[in-house]
Amino acid sequence: MPVTENTVLTAELRLDVEEFYARYAECLDGGRLQQWPEFFFESCVYRITTRRNLRLGPDQDLVSLSTRVAMIDRIAATGQSEDYEPHMQRHIVSNFRIQAASESDLRAQANFQILRTFPEQRTEYFVSGSYNDRITISAGRLHFREKICVLDSDVPPDSLIYPI
Repeated sequence: MPVTENTVLTAELRLDVEEFYARYAECLDGGRLQQWPEFFFESCVYRITTRRNLRLGPDQDLVSLSTRVAMIDRIAATGQSEDYEPHMQRHIVSNFRIQAASESDLRAQANFQILRTFPEQRTEYFVSGSYNDRITISAGRLHFREKICVLDSDVPPDSLIYPI
């Protein structure tokens, strides 16, 4: 899906995609987890993996969801998990790039770092890595068709309850 002469890769499109990422982070940071699946197509891929496991293939993913319904089920289970402890997250998304584009699809990459704060505790580093995403433009709206969250560390965090 290379950028071609027919592809209109404008500054406006780049800003739209950056705004899309900002709204995604704001949704998660604001604890609006029920809205998280709305950023994805009904049939989609959401994966969390490590750099090493990415080379080994999808069977090694830490989290793998393939439909919006699976995402909704995961969110419903979040509050019921024994590992769940209410906290705040803060996503820092940077070094955003559109790597390839066609009329209706984009390949985008961005770095992320997530901090978290538990009640009455200091803010702590949680995880960092890169988003490797396929974004589809449909009816003037952006949705993730594929979101692969690649963690920098090969040692995953103790708990991956919240979406990355």
